[in-house]
Amino acid sequence: MLAALIAPACVAAPALAAGTESELQELKAMIATLQQKVATIEQAPAKAAEPASGNLLPKGLKIYGNLDSGVERISNVGPTAKTLTRVPSTTGTTPSAIGLDFRGNLNDGVAAVAKAEMGVALDSSSSGQGGRLFGRQMFVGVDSALGTVTVGRQYSMLFYGLQGADVLGPNIYGLSSIDAYIPNARADNSVAWRKAVGQVSLGAHYSFGRDTVSNTVPASGVCAGEDATDTSRCRGWSAMARYDSQAFGASVAIDKQRGGTGAQANFFNGSAPLTMTAASDEDKRVTANGYARFGAFKLGAGWLSRRLAAAAGNVKQETTWLQGEYAISPKWVVDGGVFRVSNDTQGKSANLYVIRAIRKIDDQLSAYLTAGYMDNGSTAAYSVSAGGPGAAASAGKAQLGTMAGVRYRF
Repeated sequence: MLAALIAPACVAAPALAAGTESELQELKAMIATLQQKVATIEQAPAKAAEPASGNLLPKGLKIYGNLDSGVERISNVGPTAKTLTRVPSTTGTTPSAIGLDFRGNLNDGVAAVAKAEMGVALDSSSSGQGGRLFGRQMFVGVDSALGTVTVGRQYSMLFYGLQGADVLGPNIYGLSSIDAYIPNARADNSVAWRKAVGQVSLGAHYSFGRDTVSNTVPASGVCAGEDATDTSRCRGWSAMARYDSQAFGASVAIDKQRGGTGAQANFFNGSAPLTMTAASDEDKRVTANGYARFGAFKLGAGWLSRRLAAAAGNVKQETTWLQGEYAISPKWVVDGGVFRVSNDTQGKSANLYVIRAIRKIDDQLSAYLTAGYMDNGSTAAYSVSAGGPGAAASAGKAQLGTMAGVRYRF
């Protein structure tokens, strides 16, 4: 490098030989200056290249998602008891969803929180929850020592009250086969509060208009509320208390919805939905449940009571379950459950049996096989599948559903 810088000066030297002494002194000074600059460059430590940023999102914002789909086969569908093979639209082991989660610290102990989560039907690439953009959750709020307060569309406390004891969760065969509200227990226009105190979790929510979009819950109508002429219509509220430890846990929760123009109650057993047009009409669900762990084995049991008190009719339905999970190895998990639903008011009852095997390929990717058998009573038509419309059982017929699928989480 030094040679490259000095060479031009050396070439010029003969031409300056006949020049004046002052020109020679100027040339020597220039060479000395170049030598000093080169020495400085060679002695300076090499500057490390700045690493490229691995996260281009704003601070505190995360993108997450769950993509779950497969192929399902169901027997005894419809009045002609045909077999249906399909890619279900709403769930596999869990519903498909993509979301944004934000948390930003404001000062010591106080943070702003927000979430926007959309449901996705992988069979058609359409939005879930009645075609909403962010139909699963969309809220903003503040988290502090007093708890988390959020406003928007968010889960009922019934959703949190069932976690733990409902081992299968929103599996395509499970509690959601008996009551489609369970995986759709959310409310528009709501204010929610949640607080954890040690191993105890508390929560409550109140909605001023619980459902502004039709078909959020299958065949349950719409109830927008927020009406100055009738301030009680379409209101809803829920509350929950939970205890969780490494060995066991227990929970109680209540969810109550008021009626209004366009609302109806569906028991998903072949009976026609009942209208809930008056604000005095109520649809109430109450659960008490618990779970225990024994090494690699988990056992969950629960009771879910539903009471409809409406001008169109009063209906009582009881559901009980026993579920279990066994981790054979870090890569293999087998779980399942037995469910009993009894609706004496409408003369409908059924037993549901479910089994599932999950192979964890890595931290994000899993493959699974699951099967469900709905043993309907003589007049009942509960569908074994919660995978979308078009799979209603023939009245009094047992229904077998099987599904093989893949789940990817990020």
